Amino acid sequence: MANHYLTSSFVLEMSTEDAEMVRLAQRASEALSDLADEVSYADLGPRFAALFPPKDGDDFGSFLDLFDDRNFPSFDCDISIDTSNAEGCCAVSFNGSNFGVEQVAKLIFTACKSALPCAFSWAFTCDRLRPDEFGGGCAVITEAGINIDSTPAMVGRALAAAAILPFDPACVAIEHKRFSVTQGEVLVSYNGQRIEQYGDRITLIGKDWEGYPDAFWIAVAYREAIARSLAKRLPVPEEAAIMAHLPQKR
Repeated sequence: MANHYLTSSFVLEMSTEDAEMVRLAQRASEALSDLADEVSYADLGPRFAALFPPKDGDDFGSFLDLFDDRNFPSFDCDISIDTSNAEGCCAVSFNGSNFGVEQVAKLIFTACKSALPCAFSWAFTCDRLRPDEFGGGCAVITEAGINIDSTPAMVGRALAAAAILPFDPACVAIEHKRFSVTQGEVLVSYNGQRIEQYGDRITLIGKDWEGYPDAFWIAVAYREAIARSLAKRLPVPEEAAIMAHLPQKR
């Protein structure tokens, strides 16, 4: 038998007003978890009500949305709030050995706008040396939302990136589709993956109507394959030789 721990410890600086919302959220969490005396929704004040309005007939409905299990609304960490400094800010610390990553991240995103952008990390450990029982992750919180990442996902992306090969023009497939003498489109693929079907520019050259040359479409494929992580960039001289076939933006 082994014990597992998800641990984290960090400090955020935020406004006194936001720190007070953290304190009230902690108070509500403890009361709803039967770890403290009951608290009425009205006692938490108008700003708490604005952040966590009633929902579905329950005064604490939107507050409980912070938690995966609404029957156990705990942040699974200790929260300590220092006194306000001369700038009107407080240092708020979050510490735990069974840390509630998602609920803490949601609390910070909802109630601590003055602390954004911010991030915190955590470690996942085991008290026995078992393979694949160790890891961690991080949560990045901005005005746009919450992004939670884990070390297995990071490792997976790194391995996938390592498997990407440098761009090879021989892997570009160019399929011309002519609808009339002056109208046509070109389907460009790279290594069997469709990139896009583009409109061709067909002009009269000598006695023949011709579209963009293949070198142009190879340059398009290079640009898109790099942007979509289908291939790695080539050395600067080789890249310049390929991209020279694209019109330069003015």
